[in-house]
Amino acid sequence: MKILKSIRKVPGGLLIVPMILTAIINTFFPNIFQIGNPTTALFTNKSTMVLIGLMLFASGTQFSIRNIVDVIKRAGLLCIGKLIISYIIGLLVIKVFGIEGVFGISAVAIIATVTSCNPGLYLALVNDYGDEIDGAAFGFLNLIVVPAVPIMILSSASGQGIDLKTIIANLFPFILGMILGNLDSDLKKLYAPATVILLPFMGICFGSSINIIVALKSGVSGIVLTALFYLVCLFPLLILDRKLGKRPGYAAIAMSSVAGLSISVPSLATEMSKVYVPFMDVAMSQIALASIITSVITPMIIKYIIKK
Repeated sequence: MKILKSIRKVPGGLLIVPMILTAIINTFFPNIFQIGNPTTALFTNKSTMVLIGLMLFASGTQFSIRNIVDVIKRAGLLCIGKLIISYIIGLLVIKVFGIEGVFGISAVAIIATVTSCNPGLYLALVNDYGDEIDGAAFGFLNLIVVPAVPIMILSSASGQGIDLKTIIANLFPFILGMILGNLDSDLKKLYAPATVILLPFMGICFGSSINIIVALKSGVSGIVLTALFYLVCLFPLLILDRKLGKRPGYAAIAMSSVAGLSISVPSLATEMSKVYVPFMDVAMSQIALASIITSVITPMIIKYIIKK
């Protein structure tokens, strides 16, 4: 059987296919992997941070220090653009519509979605269509996609933000890998296949956070939220990447997907303030549906753009 060959025909398939399969399993048989470690640790979202840390380290070993200025220019442009767009949209929604939001979509759902990006899908897509510098941006993306960012926007009045320790914790594995990979070319060769090997496991991890039935309960509002995400995130980033970055836009499109990790934002918001409690369940289902849809559509968009 040519399983791997079939998976590779799907854009970002190494991550997307395992994610969708795991989401189906998690929806209908949620306890199937809850039999204890190491099975539970490997096939559920309990492995999220370990996998991200390994991916950061492995991608760091492949990064040449001579390209660092190009990475900062390219990734910095997109990451800063993403943060500015998210912050403006978040503040506008709260100021104009309040925490109730609009079209049945609460402010917490909108902010959690527009600030989101799936670094695993990004890496899978730039591995197929990008270059070494695009791949190195994975380290930067993990700084802006943590749940602390939407929580920071929701609580901007109190001045809450991402502390220095969070930034260091996200950068350390990548920097360590970069140092070792540049000091010893044999280490660089050793870890060269690691990102490809880890992608399916990252897909499993993300999929284990998604319940398809819960996602579908959001109905039309979840689809509207997804359309809003593409409107305010994909198109501005694509213009930014092409006009200022002078790039074809592959990286900007690859950034435009909603991570399963964002489903946790509404529950975190309720811990911060009880005013978000009435919106939590609906917001989580809307974000879950946006995660599923963007995970399928974003790879199709990038494939379409490349053909054109």
